[in-house]
Amino acid sequence: MAIPTTSAHSDVLSLWNSKNILNKSNSNRLHVESNPLLTSIFQMVRTVPIVVDVKKMTQQYVGVDVEEWWGWKIEEIFGEGVLSYTKLIHPSDLGVHNLCNKLLFYILERCSTEDKYNLNILLNFKLRKSDGSYIHITQSAKILELDPDGSIRSLLVLLQENNTLSDSYQRRYIRFWGKDFDGRLYEYLPDVEDLQQIELPSKREIEIISYLVSGEESKTIAEHLSISKHTVDTHRRHLLQKFYLKNTGELINLVHITRLLDPSN
Repeated sequence: MAIPTTSAHSDVLSLWNSKNILNKSNSNRLHVESNPLLTSIFQMVRTVPIVVDVKKMTQQYVGVDVEEWWGWKIEEIFGEGVLSYTKLIHPSDLGVHNLCNKLLFYILERCSTEDKYNLNILLNFKLRKSDGSYIHITQSAKILELDPDGSIRSLLVLLQENNTLSDSYQRRYIRFWGKDFDGRLYEYLPDVEDLQQIELPSKREIEIISYLVSGEESKTIAEHLSISKHTVDTHRRHLLQKFYLKNTGELINLVHITRLLDPSN
């Protein structure tokens, strides 16, 4: 039986032209051969593209050498496959990482093949650099290949640095969304090692959020939307309550991390 393959998978392979491959050469050393254009794009946005073989828990492709950014040689951060990479996740963030995986498999059991290929997966956590300091990472993923039984064969994973967050920022989110799939947003609660699901914003709230993220004041937003300033302020308070936040700054962080305003949503 043929293995279903997405157009995204074909695009990835054609773009890399089998060159952005993290593999073992005859000398058993891991190395990266990169398409220069793609590498420059990923470097500009501080993003590491990876294709993961889920069955073997190893990386098939890595598009950027991270030694200059994070201090790790490619063999150190990816040499033992997924295991060596997950060892660098902050201990307090292993819970959100594990719960994301459990949620993913729960959702996949209830998805059609088409929905699986359209699913977007996102979470944020801290990753340790070679000097012992930590950086904020937003990890997003899409399924590239499924096995005949519907289980995941390969994933495209993007690790993107988030330099807008302070070192002390502690909120962790998980988000799933896709075409014809009811999106889900969760916040990780480290004290109880569990998740709370967050109600997604309405279309009107998305409009208001877009203006808030742009730094617009309530009066200006009201003029844009032809509503009263009081209505805008009411929406703002409701949004903070809905997302369990204290102020607009925290709302902006949530939007940037979870990509609620992404046009592909």
